[in-house]
Amino acid sequence: MGNNSGSSTATNLIVTPSQVQIDAQVSAFLERAKEEFESKYTQPSKQTAKLEDFKLQRTVGTGSFGRVMIVQRGNQALALKVMEKQTIVKLKQVEHTVSEKRILQAIKFPFLVNLVYSFKDNSHLYIALEFASGGEMFTHLRSVGKYPEDQTRFYAAQVTLAFEYLHYLNILYRDLKPENILFSADGYLKITDFGFAKVVRDRTYTLCGTPE
Repeated sequence: MGNNSGSSTATNLIVTPSQVQIDAQVSAFLERAKEEFESKYTQPSKQTAKLEDFKLQRTVGTGSFGRVMIVQRGNQALALKVMEKQTIVKLKQVEHTVSEKRILQAIKFPFLVNLVYSFKDNSHLYIALEFASGGEMFTHLRSVGKYPEDQTRFYAAQVTLAFEYLHYLNILYRDLKPENILFSADGYLKITDFGFAKVVRDRTYTLCGTPE
């Protein structure tokens, strides 16, 4: 009887946060995130590395005006986005490129790829991002066909949280697709490629994304 009573008392002392408390914590986090974003977004660009700092390993992707390479700096593997200045100007992508870099330097969230270094030389712009070693969701889906429901919910929750964060900062991502969702080594998602992302204070009318 005594042991059962003690166990019951201990159980009754376990307090779980109410929905009101959880909502308050989320709101406080988002407010701090917004203040941090506004501060970093307007900061002038800085050279935080140079190409000679990295050991170039292999190219893993190519695009309209550049390529993505896996590079090594010390013990850290990174994805280095290499963009040709002349091609960016020729394709009228200067605004998108500047916007992508400014957004990346100002955001920080577990399910978004993080900017580690950025720099430039006479002919190229470089953005070094954390390397998500698990590959693209597109590749995984092509292999398995579809995910089980519980796994789908797990991934959908991460995407939803990432977009709640972005939208609170007035950022529209505008290019969500399996190719832009990566897996980190621990199995969590990392949304990448902010080339179409835009800070919107009012409305935007541009049609963009990836047509299928």
